[in-house]
Amino acid sequence: MTTEENKGSIRNRLLTGVLVIEVVITVLFATILVVSFRLNLKADAQKAVERTRGVFDIILKNDTNMLSAAIDSFATNDAVKQIYRDRDREKLFGAVYELYKSNKEHHGITQFQFIDRDGTCFLLVHRKEQFGYTITRPTFVQARASMSSSSGIELGKTTFALRVVSPYMLSGNVLGFVEFGEGIEHFNALVKGETGVDVAVLLDKKQLKEADYRATRKDAGQPDDWDDLKGAVLVSTTLADRKFVADQISEAEVLGVSGPVFLGTTRISGRTFAKGAFPLKDSTGKQLGAVVAFSDLTEQTGNERTALISLLVTAFLVFGISFYFAVRYLQAEVIDPLVDLSAQAIEISMGNVEKKLETDRDDEIGRLVRSFERMRLSLKKSLSMFAKK
Repeated sequence: MTTEENKGSIRNRLLTGVLVIEVVITVLFATILVVSFRLNLKADAQKAVERTRGVFDIILKNDTNMLSAAIDSFATNDAVKQIYRDRDREKLFGAVYELYKSNKEHHGITQFQFIDRDGTCFLLVHRKEQFGYTITRPTFVQARASMSSSSGIELGKTTFALRVVSPYMLSGNVLGFVEFGEGIEHFNALVKGETGVDVAVLLDKKQLKEADYRATRKDAGQPDDWDDLKGAVLVSTTLADRKFVADQISEAEVLGVSGPVFLGTTRISGRTFAKGAFPLKDSTGKQLGAVVAFSDLTEQTGNERTALISLLVTAFLVFGISFYFAVRYLQAEVIDPLVDLSAQAIEISMGNVEKKLETDRDDEIGRLVRSFERMRLSLKKSLSMFAKK
């Protein structure tokens, strides 16, 4: 068969058509699998962010209750109240420091202070050298206005903390107020322990004073990471590499979230993480930052990738087998009969009209064979008549 004949061959056209259809079906199947895989990944990641937000809220409620119970228990110690009434700061520190250490060790309480009625800090137990500054945080303002306990997450100089403030009374007289609190780092550890999800707390720089933040990091012996992000700071995270975590965060996306949201996937230390975020608000409902959740999907993506590869291999095997049988079928049912008919047509054209064309097929090829047979008979009759003349 010449090149030109090959190009016009019905065999090649049919087989090319079958091949194209098979390839299109296989690619479509593979695309559906990939899209399904990605949608499942997104759905699972969204659920992980929402679950983390739910656990965060539960821990917030439970720890608020714990801090309130701790304050109520402490408020029964009249001896300490009398020391506070006598304004003996050193003696007061000595009387409560062991209690502070015990609460810190067993309950994660990292902040403990006595606040005068006018809002002046009388004693900051965890940093006794700091006192005399005025407190205007909402929890204190609300507690003083209502003369009852007030609680919530609040922003200090450099980070968030959960605080509970309660009136401190002796014989019906208000001596001042007592505040218990725990840092957001404690929350991070609890959230990871409950969900297995790593978290990072991001604060909007507009809510912080640069000098205070840098000084606090320096005093704590921590690296100055103020410039790691343009409009935010990463104040805490359960992941080891803070700088790498900061590189994975799009602060514009994170600080703009209004609810739990999936923000894509990222690779950290050779593992695949789904990244999501939810807003972090203070006790007044003001959004000051966000919690970024890194859900480890390495095992899930590995399993789904293996399943995807297996399905694709199966799809290509089905494609190969079906293409083979399609070729065999077309060869037997269409191509071979047409080739035979073409050969007989050539014989007829050369005057060989004795061989009868037979078929039991009722389809188009059968009708074509019978048409050729009628043509053969007509030609044979004509040749016979011509020979008699």
